[in-house]
Order: sequence, then structure tokens, then C-alpha cells
Amino acid sequence: MISNLVGNRIREIRAKRNITQQQLADTANIPRATLATIEKDESNPSLSAVYKIAVALNCTIDDLLEKQHDRVEVIRNADMGRVESGDGNYRATTLSPLGNPIYSQQLFSLKSKSTYQGKPHPPGSEEYLYILEGAVVLEVAGQLIPLNEGDSAHFRGNISHSYHNKGKVFARGMVTIVELGTLD
Repeated sequence: MISNLVGNRIREIRAKRNITQQQLADTANIPRATLATIEKDESNPSLSAVYKIAVALNCTIDDLLEKQHDRVEVIRNADMGRVESGDGNYRATTLSPLGNPIYSQQLFSLKSKSTYQGKPHPPGSEEYLYILEGAVVLEVAGQLIPLNEGDSAHFRGNISHSYHNKGKVFARGMVTIVELGTLD
């Protein structure tokens, strides 16, 4: 029986977000009475109902089964994804969980006097760039933006972009890509 696992979490998340039962039921496209019995642990909800509630709360079924602070995902160094450009000038290590369809975070290095041509991401994506060491010239759709150590930039990830290290030393940075898709 999964109801005793989700009822309290649904109520807790709903209360934190200041959402009424009726608002959540309407968003999840389930009757309010069904939601009320799930929250009170008076029913054994179908997986379909739990899924609809999770989608309406913009969370996963796992989020309804356990509290966020109860789980930790560790990614060991040997399990991190690594990529390198064909010329070896750009190297990146993926710090976020591999295979996440929405979020990716990479630590990168770019050799002196070299360029990395970024790969456009799907429409609706966002890219966040932070320079840890050195300097990079970010080129976004033909616009050149110099970034020094400690600077950051944010841009749409689906447009043409590249990183240029015109300096005499390695540049290091962090790039975060969020692919939420287009909002209709």
C-alpha cells in the first residue's frame, strides 16, 4: 500500500506552496474527494493518480515517497562523464547526474589561444556560464562578451555560441544547462 507513503508528503508539499486541495485536484485533473482520501490515508491510490499529483506539483513520484533531505546521490569521480574536443583544447567533466534530461552541470578547461564551439541545445534551454580562472570571450549569435575570473553570463542555449580563450593560460569555468523545453 503506497498511500501511507504519499499522503503526508502531498499535504506537506501542498502546504509549503500554499495550494488548496481544490487547486491541486483541478491541476491534477482528479476529484478533490480523491485527493482528500489520499492525503488522509483512507485509500490505496492508483499509480495513475499519484503520477497526476506529482506532475501537478512539478515533482517526481520519488519526491512524494521520500523527503528531500532523506536522500543523497553521490557521483564518484570514476563515474563522472568526461568529454574532450577533437583537438584536445576543450575538456569537460559532468558534475551533475548523467542522463538527467533537464539539468547538466560541467566543469571545463580551455587551453590558451583556443576556441570551443558550443553545441546548440533544444529550444527553451538556458545556459549559465561562470568563469573560475582566466578569461574567456563568449560569443553568442555574433555578439562578443569578455568574461573574466568571477564573471558569469546567462543566455538561451539554443542559439549559436562559442568560448574563446585569447589569453596565455588555461581558462576554467563551469557551465550549467537547463533544458525545460518551450512553454506553451
